[in-house]
Amino acid sequence: MFDLEKAIAGWKRELKGGRALEDGYRRELEEHLRDKIDDLVAHGAGPAEAFDEAVRSLGGRDDIDTEFVKARKGKRRAANALLGNYARIALRKFRRQKGFSFINLAGLSVGMACCILILLWVKDETSFDRFHKNADRIFRVLSIDRAGGGDAWDTSSPAPLGEALVRDFPEVVRAVRAQSGWDGWDLRRGPVVFPEARLAAVDPAFFEMFAFPFIAGDPRTALADRHSVVLTESLARKFFGGENALGQVLQMNRTDLRVTGVIRDLPRNSHFQFEYAFPLDNMREWRESRLDDWAYRQCATYIETQPGVSGKTLHQKIKSLVQKHVPASRVELDLQPLRDIHLRSTRIQNFAVQYPNPGNIAYVFLFTAAAVCILLLACVNFMNLATARYGARALEVGVRKLAGAGRADLIRQFLGESILTSFVALAAAGLLVVLALPAFNALSGKSLSTADLVRFPTLGGFLAIALLTGLAAGSYPAFFLSSFSPARVLKGGLRLGLRRGGALRKILVVGQFAFTIALLAAALIIAGQLRYIRNKDLGFNPHNVVSFAGYGNYYEDFPAAKQELLKNPDVLSVSRCFPPGPGFGGTTAVDWEGKDPRLDVAIYGDMGDYDYLETFGLAMAEGRFFSRDHPTDADNFVLNETAARLLGPGPAVGKRFTMDGRTGTIIGVVKDYIAGPFHAPVQPKVIALRGGFFVSVKYRPGSTAAVLGFLEETWKKFVPGRPFRYDFLDDTIEGYYRAERQTGKIMLAFAGLAVFIACLGLFGMAAYAAEQRTKEIGIRKTLGAGSGRLVGILLGEFIRGVLLANLIAWPLAYAAGRVWLRNFAYKMTLGPAVFLAASCLALSVALLTVGFLAWKTAAADPVKSLRYE
Repeated sequence: MFDLEKAIAGWKRELKGGRALEDGYRRELEEHLRDKIDDLVAHGAGPAEAFDEAVRSLGGRDDIDTEFVKARKGKRRAANALLGNYARIALRKFRRQKGFSFINLAGLSVGMACCILILLWVKDETSFDRFHKNADRIFRVLSIDRAGGGDAWDTSSPAPLGEALVRDFPEVVRAVRAQSGWDGWDLRRGPVVFPEARLAAVDPAFFEMFAFPFIAGDPRTALADRHSVVLTESLARKFFGGENALGQVLQMNRTDLRVTGVIRDLPRNSHFQFEYAFPLDNMREWRESRLDDWAYRQCATYIETQPGVSGKTLHQKIKSLVQKHVPASRVELDLQPLRDIHLRSTRIQNFAVQYPNPGNIAYVFLFTAAAVCILLLACVNFMNLATARYGARALEVGVRKLAGAGRADLIRQFLGESILTSFVALAAAGLLVVLALPAFNALSGKSLSTADLVRFPTLGGFLAIALLTGLAAGSYPAFFLSSFSPARVLKGGLRLGLRRGGALRKILVVGQFAFTIALLAAALIIAGQLRYIRNKDLGFNPHNVVSFAGYGNYYEDFPAAKQELLKNPDVLSVSRCFPPGPGFGGTTAVDWEGKDPRLDVAIYGDMGDYDYLETFGLAMAEGRFFSRDHPTDADNFVLNETAARLLGPGPAVGKRFTMDGRTGTIIGVVKDYIAGPFHAPVQPKVIALRGGFFVSVKYRPGSTAAVLGFLEETWKKFVPGRPFRYDFLDDTIEGYYRAERQTGKIMLAFAGLAVFIACLGLFGMAAYAAEQRTKEIGIRKTLGAGSGRLVGILLGEFIRGVLLANLIAWPLAYAAGRVWLRNFAYKMTLGPAVFLAASCLALSVALLTVGFLAWKTAAADPVKSLRYE
């Protein structure tokens, strides 16, 4: 018996065996075959006869292929014509609705420009140290000092550690030690010196582990000789001009160094920043570094592991290694992936390897969220305006449906218009980014260029953003408009205006302003914390204090140098010390009268002299400071209040105190002073009468230029041949919050742009609402309603939405603010004033935006709106 379905299945397999056909065309052929068979059977043919006749009617293989090609070309021509038609319709609507088209384009352009700038910033922040060949296998060893019950994280580790790791752990391929980022050293060629150049003291294998490209020299042997130096391209050009630098001789600390390599300038997305590198072993002599001492931490150690080695597993193996060599040590080791160093080192003391502008992963998340919010605001504007004006296009939808257009055709049309608008907005956004990039670089401290915009991955991302923005912004209007029934539209059964879809638009307006208020509040919280830091009493006076290194006669005969400085009437005091700072190298080797032997605390030391108190404006809380009238003060101590509290109840003055084997009497307690970042609380400190390496000069306000000139002349007399380098103490304090200041400025700028985008949408919605209610306003005015009452009616809907947005914005901003402020030990009180200020600002802008249109509509002559009624 003939099996029709089996015969059709065999025909389909044969069809697939020929030239590749689109699935859609195969389905069309099969439907045509079945229709023909049914028609023949209905006229009395048997199944087998009907099948054969139907197959013959489709023609042979060549005929089928020819028809397919024709159909495909026809569909392509139709599709191209349809796309061209969509583009013409979109352009026609741009011309006819210039106001709304401008608002849509402006909102999307500004939103995309903000998003692009933020993503460029995020891309730059997340690119640090990723260019090294084996970046995923390189780790920095961190020291965690658990003395005193706390966790003090530091990038410095014992100098012998690297060698021990390579020797005892097969997972470690190589290790290098590094000290880098310092400037002010005197690498010179005769009289030519560039003190601003930053150094790197590293092990010979450094350039094998880290992929800094060599222009000349061999990275494997460049630092094999102790008396060698590697220069960056820029520094080599400064020293030697167009000469070949290899083999040339430079001097450092009266030692000849031969140039054995020249590397390209270090990229800005490296946490290493230096202009020349020499072997670390020189630091034994030049800096008295104890490179064989397990109890001494002054170098950063980096390791490269075997492929597939887990950093977490290796960390467990090495964490107690220091205690094996120094049993009394409370230092544990941890491993930090190289790629995490830039963004995840906020709470880590970074003395060994210094570099400007470390990042913060919290800001990457914050800015990414801001970019998404701003882009969503722009999309919401588009959706709101498109759905609000759907009535003007309802008849178009009805006519197109009656002419044969399906819902899918209409969806494609509206999405096409939206995507076209999005790509036009992307082009405008690109222009805005190019114009704004210099200002953005100044705000963020970056060096982004227009070249970053057109690199393939970045450009592809921006095109994807435009496509997704077009789809997101046009999706609801497309599906909404295409759902209209043509019969209801053409008969007038569909109620046009603001009512339908109004609930969604209100929700979108509320959400839009909720995000805007939240961004404003976040920016105000950051600004408020920075203002709190700036105004808080630090416990000392960092202003009008300049410090410089005590080389030459400042070291060999400080009393004579000091007297020379004090001859200047603008110089108020001079101290040889270490200026107040966050403190490094806390010690648990402390004891005092009545100390509980079970108490384990770490105390930090500051070095000062008799004039330390006056130079830095410290205040005494108890007792006295060091005095030349008391010769025994050389063995005594002054504590800060935090350290004094550790001693227990009762006065601290008069107690015997021992620190690092040195015993004396506590003669005074100074009030706590915040000399480091506000992220950590004040550390317990002890000031000892031991002059430090620096000379700090307190001078009369308003005499900065004159004093600097005087100090430089004096420096040339006391330290001949070495350039004068100095730092202002207040600049150092300000530098701790550079990242926060930049973040606050960027957030405030983008919050302002978010307000602008939201107000664009609000303006468009208000303009359409006023247009729709012109006749209603005319009737109300005719019946006696005043302009003030009418303005209130028009404003009410929008202002209620802005007020309602606070219920969403305040909790979001409060939660985000609490999380961010946790980074600070000293922080502002997060009260309602910040949120009220953000709300009032948003509300004021909304009132100005809508109020003008409302007043214009309310003041219009009602005769004009009712003339034809």
